[in-house]
Amino acid sequence: MTNRNSLSRRSAVQTLAALFSPPALPSWSQSARSISLKVAYSAGGPADTAARQMQVPLQAALEQTVIVENAPGAGGSLATMAYLATPPNGTTLLVLTGNDAVLNPLSLSSAKYRSEHLRPIHPLIVSEFVLVTGNPQPPSGIDALVAHAKAAPKELSFGNWGIGSSPHLITEDLRAQTGIKLLDVPYKGVAPMVQDLIGRQLDYAFLPLAGTTQGMIESGKLKAVAMASPTRTVNLPDVPAAGESKLLKGFDYTVWPGVFVHAATPEAVVKKLHQHISTIVGSAAYQKWSRETGNKSLSAMSLNEVTALYASEQSRSKRLAAAMKLAPQ
Repeated sequence: MTNRNSLSRRSAVQTLAALFSPPALPSWSQSARSISLKVAYSAGGPADTAARQMQVPLQAALEQTVIVENAPGAGGSLATMAYLATPPNGTTLLVLTGNDAVLNPLSLSSAKYRSEHLRPIHPLIVSEFVLVTGNPQPPSGIDALVAHAKAAPKELSFGNWGIGSSPHLITEDLRAQTGIKLLDVPYKGVAPMVQDLIGRQLDYAFLPLAGTTQGMIESGKLKAVAMASPTRTVNLPDVPAAGESKLLKGFDYTVWPGVFVHAATPEAVVKKLHQHISTIVGSAAYQKWSRETGNKSLSAMSLNEVTALYASEQSRSKRLAAAMKLAPQ
């Protein structure tokens, strides 16, 4: 009788433990569920192409299907809010730029989150910004652009991928330092913006040199006006740098799309994702693709280095937003 009562009590305790214990974390090698890469921008842009370059090797590493889903809009904030509503268990990942992760909550009243709600796993690329146009005979350099803008009969249109996005911030800095009149035109991503540049419906835009931008410049579909950097880039050595301008100071902008997770994601999941993604980014094949598409050199980073990079981005973007009096709209 004693043994039977003991067994009954043990069974009851085990049942209660099963009911109230947290669910086990997913095992990528054993789970049948797919992994979703939610890209916060339209297909064809730098973040999207980097995600798709990573998709196949990540799928092999996790031994599981990896699906890329594009969810553009509002500078990436729509995808971010949708992502933060999913369980923080590593089965859905967010591809977003570090710049937009910080700037969107500072500039959009609809972005109901803070940059601290996200945790970066690893950057996918680091790209410089270049000012481009569809004009076949564009001004060369920032000072020539400013002279052209002041002589133009109407204000020039500048595209961006949402209020508070990196191109918007860069354009605002250009406006503030030079005093030229500009018309901001928001898009859902880089790809539709490029189409309007080529079609001459849009005058100018600051684009990441990554992805297809360099190829379109080299083919003549787009013309480069200036790099948003202190010195010229080896990828486009004939394009003047912003640092050569007599009108600009401290005009230096880059962008780094990366993989993010919810800050509440378990540490074991974070470490496993970082292990795989950092290995992919550091691989010879990925490095070759990255160089050939105009990106700056990016080595595999430790989790501590990634955390430090994001902290630096938070500090710099918040400082710039405050200096330019960027307020939620």
